[in-house]
Amino acid sequence: MKTVAIIGANGGAGVTTVAAHLAAGLFAAGRSVLAVDVNPDNLMRLHLGMAWDDPRGFGQALAAGTDWHEAAYRSAAGVDFLPFGDLASDAELTRLGDYMTSHPQWLRSALASLTLPGETIVVCDCPRLPSPFAAQVLATADLVLVVMEPDPISYAVATRMAARANAPGRPPALLLLNQFEPARALHRDITVLLRSAFRASMSPVAIHRDAYVGEALGCKQTVFEFAPPSQAAHEFAALSTWVLTRLALAGGQ
Repeated sequence: MKTVAIIGANGGAGVTTVAAHLAAGLFAAGRSVLAVDVNPDNLMRLHLGMAWDDPRGFGQALAAGTDWHEAAYRSAAGVDFLPFGDLASDAELTRLGDYMTSHPQWLRSALASLTLPGETIVVCDCPRLPSPFAAQVLATADLVLVVMEPDPISYAVATRMAARANAPGRPPALLLLNQFEPARALHRDITVLLRSAFRASMSPVAIHRDAYVGEALGCKQTVFEFAPPSQAAHEFAALSTWVLTRLALAGGQ
């Protein structure tokens, strides 16, 4: 089993969209996949068809003292995922965060308790750091994707995150450009800067801004279901292939 952590350089970078589509792309490629939403915003489920008012999730179950295994869900397309769930209050979220801090290996143990094929790839939607929930994923991740937009703030934050994450003993952290618009000079310039200074840490796949992504979300689908011929579908499929290659280079399948 291999784990991929998806984390954002800043708010609005598109982490949840990337995580849901990477999981769907890996599944479409014939891989065993488990998508896990470790973000208290609990939004990955909307890409995967879960009802808006369904409160189930591992976080909700832990807070309520019930069996979190029962929160598992399968999308209409067949992707298995574990939502975070809706919590009753901020106080409940704080208590759950404290629990995660005092049990730093909870996610590793939880994944080990599941009956999954050995070649399963776990794709995790993480909140921004610092977060006790993101820390759970980083403690078990084999690969970290830092999602960034091609703008100055994302550039400053993402490159610093990648440098820190690529310390000895930590999983490789790689930069992924999202919502790229080639018609914008700033986007082109930042891409050139990134590829010249961080070539070894850059995904060769950039995800272009595509209106089909938002339309698919409105139908609670990924673009693989909603618009298979779209540019976004092709790019997320390419991203999935590249991630498989990186996991293999890191000692994966």
